[in-house]
Amino acid sequence: MVWGQVGTRGLDDLASRLAANDPKLQSLTILKQRRFGHDDVALLVRSMASNTHLTELYASSHPLTPAAAGLLGDMLAAPACPLRHLCAGDSSLGDEGVAALARGVGATKSLTSLDLAAKGLGPRGAAALAAALATAEPLTHLVLSSNPNLGDAGLAALCGAASTAAADAAEAGSAAAGADEGAGAGSSAPAPAAPVWAGLRRLELAGCGVTAAGVRALASSANAARLEELRLEGNALGPQGGEALAALLQAATALRSLHLRGTELGDEGGEQLAAALAGARAPSGEDQAGPSGGGGGRSLTHLDLADCRLGSKTMAALCSALESGAGSLQALVLAGNGAVGDADAAGLGAALAARQGPALQELDLSGTTVGSATLEALSSAPGLRQLGLVGCPLGPAGAAALASSLRSEGRWADLEGLSVSGTGLGMAEAGALLAALQEGSAPRLTSLEMGANPATQDDAFPGLLEGLRAARPGLAVYWRAGDDPAPVSR
Repeated sequence: MVWGQVGTRGLDDLASRLAANDPKLQSLTILKQRRFGHDDVALLVRSMASNTHLTELYASSHPLTPAAAGLLGDMLAAPACPLRHLCAGDSSLGDEGVAALARGVGATKSLTSLDLAAKGLGPRGAAALAAALATAEPLTHLVLSSNPNLGDAGLAALCGAASTAAADAAEAGSAAAGADEGAGAGSSAPAPAAPVWAGLRRLELAGCGVTAAGVRALASSANAARLEELRLEGNALGPQGGEALAALLQAATALRSLHLRGTELGDEGGEQLAAALAGARAPSGEDQAGPSGGGGGRSLTHLDLADCRLGSKTMAALCSALESGAGSLQALVLAGNGAVGDADAAGLGAALAARQGPALQELDLSGTTVGSATLEALSSAPGLRQLGLVGCPLGPAGAAALASSLRSEGRWADLEGLSVSGTGLGMAEAGALLAALQEGSAPRLTSLEMGANPATQDDAFPGLLEGLRAARPGLAVYWRAGDDPAPVSR
């Protein structure tokens, strides 16, 4: 490798291995130091004609012309193409390049994952992808993140809402023209059917310029019911996003994972979303949401609301939803919501203790202002396995509450991972925590993160760990980079 020289080496050696059907070459990443122009792409495609082993191709650092993208599309369309994962092109690919690639995507018999993050994608490219998704049965995972020009129009085009809206507008125009010309002028043509995704279940749209209007378009599409995972991180949905997401939850009856980090919902938007969860009971519950028994987030197991500017209103609504046994929620991320206080999270702990549905297994409260009341309440939450408290101002009172609850019989019975990094623990607080664990508290705990605390800067801290390590060799304590290996059982 020659540093500073980009694209100086071709693909001849790799093409030879592909043409020879080398069974060891199953994943290929074409680095920036390689050329990947039109002729190189053509060589790669020819070498894949009889290949049965290459399942992953990554060439995301290289610009592709529409013609080169079309060659890759032709490769995907070949009945015997073994490729399952593809990421190629850079931000210059644009709508024309995506459209050229999409023609092959629609005919694929093998591709399960397509990564088009940061490819300069807009509404026209999204419309081409929508047509491809209607016939691409194997394709279950599509990444479109970091395409800020996609926007609401692009999302609407992707899920078919745009074509429906255009048809409605055309129909309205025809009706108006007919009225001007007099009755009996004839009926308008039927609206074209919106494309329905054949296989897509996971959709990533982080940083795509989507607003609440785009979420509403997705909710109104028949494709919403097909989604199992949706990532919307970094889109400014705003307070109006709460209502739009509530509608989406009602329509997306199979949705299991929803990521909303940094979507600026605010406390009002968060409250609306949480209220929608309150209408969804666990599958074993008696409450039904219509003939299908779905909707309202019934299937949701993972909800990420980090950095959404949430507060007391959202927390109260979440507490009500969880206490009523809402849905199947197992993981909840509330990190970075600094307005969430100790009383708010303590109410959440009480709701979890009283919950009738499946247990919440993972909870991240990092960056909130929780303290002793929260720890006392959460200590009795059944089934809680992972708890994140990074950066929470626990101080002496919070640390004392944690140590005390650890020593109480039956508390933290299912806890496997605990992070108290950056929580202000001094030597006294850290010593009390480690002593409680050394006595056998939280018997299932295998991972404890304690970095960035004053105690860990003290020369005496390693001595505190000696007794714990001797008593519980299966418990890894992470307090400085590379210090501890993974837990090892005897």
